Amino acid sequence: MRTFLSKNKVIKKPNVPQYNPNPQTIGEHIRKKRIASKLLQKQVAEQLHVAEDTLTYWENGRSHPQVRHYPAIIAFLGYYPLDHETDSIAGKLKQVRYCHGLTFEECAKRLSISVDAATRWERGKSVAYPSTRQLIEEVWQQLPIKFTQHPA
Repeated sequence: MRTFLSKNKVIKKPNVPQYNPNPQTIGEHIRKKRIASKLLQKQVAEQLHVAEDTLTYWENGRSHPQVRHYPAIIAFLGYYPLDHETDSIAGKLKQVRYCHGLTFEECAKRLSISVDAATRWERGKSVAYPSTRQLIEEVWQQLPIKFTQHPA
């Protein structure tokens, strides 16, 4: 078969970074780790037990993971990707919830408190009872990943 052109035109892909070197969102953290690990979206989606489209949406910032997906995301990344303080009970409670993938309802049930109390404590709107503070502190101390900043 003959073509009109005698040569094939080669177009080079522009040399732009494939990911943000300083990720700000969960999706950017996932994308950076995925590309650095030379994995396809399909492979990472399987590891995280989500659809490939879901992972694409996270990476592109079109949606955000539900809290139930965070344990798998944290395991994949190897670090805790959220940037919030963990000096207060509020910050520790948030990290416990995300590391365990718990909604406010599930967390409240495990702590034997009301959902309203768990919500107020995490948002810093009120102070947890001493016995509950001690329980949150103990659970937080048992987390395998405590640092909040991703490795350089």
